[in-house]
Amino acid sequence: MVLNRGSHGLARAAFRFALAFLFVAPPAASQQTSVIADSLRSLEAARGEALLRADTAALSRMVAAEFVEISRLGQLRPRAANMADIGSGRMKLLSVKYDSLVVRLYGDVAVMTGIADNTGTYGGFPFSGRIRYLRVFVRRDGRWQAVAMQQTNAQ
Repeated sequence: MVLNRGSHGLARAAFRFALAFLFVAPPAASQQTSVIADSLRSLEAARGEALLRADTAALSRMVAAEFVEISRLGQLRPRAANMADIGSGRMKLLSVKYDSLVVRLYGDVAVMTGIADNTGTYGGFPFSGRIRYLRVFVRRDGRWQAVAMQQTNAQ
């Protein structure tokens, strides 16, 4: 958009309207959004703790039956494969650290992005490193469950 002297009045009016719109948002909605985002961050922390304990019962409550993960290697992994690897000890996490968690809400859907720095073993071989990830949650019957995750190496 190109502004000239004649359009300054219109630009000022648009700017004032935008400012007014920002301050008119109901505080209850933003407070509720913040509470939900905090609860999802807490759920993510609980997920990390469950991973360290290899607690597949707790993980199963946090992850929907249709959950699918796209691994850092580009593999499509359904919930059953993840739970089997964790339950059998094939995948064992020794440390889980989350950082830069951002939650965006879209009604009963939430998208979380963040960085995870994990160490552990998979099939007896050690792994470590940071990943940037995206996790999608859906609220059902009053609780949030992960339905999808995508990981990318972050060096």
